[in-house]
Amino acid sequence: MASNSFTPVDNYYRAAASQDVAPWNYKGLEVHAVPIIHEEVAKIVTSALPRGSKVLDIAAGSGAMCLRLKDLGMVPTGTDLVTENFRLHGEVPIIRANFNEELPPELRGKFDCATATELIEHLENTRHFVRQCYEMLKPGGLLILSTPNTEFSISVAQFVRSGEFRWFMPEHYKGAGHIMPILLPVLRNALLEAGFINIKVQAISPLKFPGLLWWKMRVLAWLIRRVMSRPLLEGDFLVVQASKPA
Repeated sequence: MASNSFTPVDNYYRAAASQDVAPWNYKGLEVHAVPIIHEEVAKIVTSALPRGSKVLDIAAGSGAMCLRLKDLGMVPTGTDLVTENFRLHGEVPIIRANFNEELPPELRGKFDCATATELIEHLENTRHFVRQCYEMLKPGGLLILSTPNTEFSISVAQFVRSGEFRWFMPEHYKGAGHIMPILLPVLRNALLEAGFINIKVQAISPLKFPGLLWWKMRVLAWLIRRVMSRPLLEGDFLVVQASKPA
């Protein structure tokens, strides 16, 4: 992908810049994820880092997470391919970057923490992105990322029925740009191979979206939980933490 090229998904986010106040927002800035994810990431940041820590928000969108981090006493920087959607120009630095390509030098080794909410499933190469995250952090730095949970029994049940995980149906591919379902064992291996340690994984509680209440899907999900050789992480979204060695 050329660095100056835009996909239909990129154009969707560019169009979002013309909106006034989105339904999901933080102080008027659109949240391009389920709000509970931003809230959970903020809790992790405040529990793990002292005030004044430098935090990079990857795929910053409108700047909602950057503003939240600033309100928590952190020093945020945003980065995104579509910088015209960012609403905090002059308040928070924003750096243009395409994470399908090479990492800009100004992002290397500068940050105490990097957050990447609902981004990795949009990218072409999971391991490439995880290595970039490692390079962006200072020694001892913390990575926090989220992605749709393919281990959710409802998602596994949907895959059994249709061959497509939840949040990775054709409408999510074409509309939201969810091009890469992330399997948790693959993500763990990618983090370990990049050099990360202290990996922690949690799942955000299920949300009441279509499909969750259909009785056949719930029965199939129950059967899957019964036959699995290990417990599944129940929740629509994974939130993963990993540390760069000090």
